[in-house]
Amino acid sequence: MEHSLYAILWYFLIYAFLGWCLEVVFCTLRTGKWVNRGFLNGPVCPIYGFGMVIVLMALEPLADRPLALFVGSALLTSALELVTGWALKTLFHTTWWDYSKQKFNLGGYICLKFSLAWGLVGMFAVKVLHPPVNRFVEWMPRPVGLALLVLWMAVFVADVAVTLRTLIGLGRDLGELEKVVATLRKGSDTISRNLGDAALAADERLEEGRQALPQKLAELEARRDFLQARILDTRLFGAARLMKAFPAMKDLRHSELLAELKETLHERLHR
Repeated sequence: MEHSLYAILWYFLIYAFLGWCLEVVFCTLRTGKWVNRGFLNGPVCPIYGFGMVIVLMALEPLADRPLALFVGSALLTSALELVTGWALKTLFHTTWWDYSKQKFNLGGYICLKFSLAWGLVGMFAVKVLHPPVNRFVEWMPRPVGLALLVLWMAVFVADVAVTLRTLIGLGRDLGELEKVVATLRKGSDTISRNLGDAALAADERLEEGRQALPQKLAELEARRDFLQARILDTRLFGAARLMKAFPAMKDLRHSELLAELKETLHERLHR
């Protein structure tokens, strides 16, 4: 069955929303607390939208062949999950999920258990879920559907831009925070050297360097506190939301620091 671009974009948004609902329900049942599990701020999980569009385009002709539909769904969705995980790691030096402790995993990106689960989800979606979704898209008056589609796609693109900015900012803040913390840990000797070799070359300037040391320490501590507060900001568009949504998230460049911040965030949220 051929689908128009209009229908494909609606499928993407609908399944991205349904995928977000699935993730939220799953995490809520597992943790006992509501969590916005989406990569974006809004109620969408793009990987579900892309996954279902790919499955529909490639496998809808196999709707009457359950085994082929199951295998195809498992393979296509696993490939998408693998590529997405690799891309996030390559572009942002972060991993968002980790299946390395699961049997028959590939690089921690995918594993047999979830691949089989995605195969079943794909079968259910194509045979049971998609027919009413398709009828809904066809039922909407085209002018109304176009207006809503433009609106939601504009919000989606803006959300993507904001989230990417947050990720880039998080990496930058972690890098600066790690440098500040390392300098503070080294103590006054390192800070004195950073005041300049000339300040240590003469006694009268050495005294000036010693007098400047407390101020330099205070400045570094203030900068550390500011960076920590910005990273741990729990407002809608902050990095802390991503840390809450993806507890297994790791930054490959600043793994220990991010782990400490996540522990601090966890303690604040459970006081």
